[in-house]
Amino acid sequence: MIGRRRSLALMLVAGALAFAGALAAQQPAVTPAPEPRAEAGESRGGVRWTDPDGQPLPFRSDEELIAFLATAEVKSEKRLSGGVTFPTKILLEKDGVRADAIFRDVNEESSMPTFGGGRDSLNFRDSYIYEPAAYKLSRMLGLDNVPPATLRKWKNKNGSVQIWVEHAMTDKEMRQKSLVAPDLKSWNKQLQMINTFDALIYNTDRNSGNLIITPDWKIWMIDHTRAFRRIPNLQRPESINQCERGFYQKLKGLDEASARKQLKEDLSAYELDALFKRRALLLERLDKLIAESGEDKVLYTYTEEQTAP
Repeated sequence: MIGRRRSLALMLVAGALAFAGALAAQQPAVTPAPEPRAEAGESRGGVRWTDPDGQPLPFRSDEELIAFLATAEVKSEKRLSGGVTFPTKILLEKDGVRADAIFRDVNEESSMPTFGGGRDSLNFRDSYIYEPAAYKLSRMLGLDNVPPATLRKWKNKNGSVQIWVEHAMTDKEMRQKSLVAPDLKSWNKQLQMINTFDALIYNTDRNSGNLIITPDWKIWMIDHTRAFRRIPNLQRPESINQCERGFYQKLKGLDEASARKQLKEDLSAYELDALFKRRALLLERLDKLIAESGEDKVLYTYTEEQTAP
């Protein structure tokens, strides 16, 4: 009975997320404790970045980390499988500091309808350039679960480079191991935040491989190469039933002129226009729900609680 209630809760909260059904099917008898947390230095929002050996990286801010990603020497590389774009995992080094990162150079466009991620629109684009765009926008909205990413040229190829989140597993791996988060309420709140952000950026490729979970059960969003479509509508507005209070306030107070200036390097005018039309529809949806059900039923405060190993 308990397992069934948990499954129903996941389905209701995760809404349209593609992986919600799979998560809801989990009914482990015992919730295993998370793996021991690696020692690391803290940066923005308590995020911990480590080198491949688990030692803390010295960066005091996202800006310092991004500068490293853009300029550090590539010491080794490994082409990754398991996706459709085959990104490359690279080891970066500068001034004695080493860190893993992911390099993406996919940049495909089609003016005709396509299947898969582009099945529902014209002007489909799958591009590395959306990685830094997703990171920048997430920070404007007070989110800290998109790893820092920036543009970079490597081997005469233009692409994006993003810090690798060490000591993590994908949502797919979590399900294969029959693990479930020990704090279901906190987990569901994270899923709803992801659902709302994906609606805003019109992400058509959220799947169990591009959600990764660290030992403290924080969910990270990666791989946004199929986001920021030119479609001015929400994908599934009915899936938006709640929103984190701080995110809602940031979304409502977002200065469009300033945001356009910060994102113009990554998004076209058409993509920016569609983004802000979706923002208006998202706020309209949330405000309607608040008027009907009350603010406390729609908005919630997410307090990230670390789970001790």
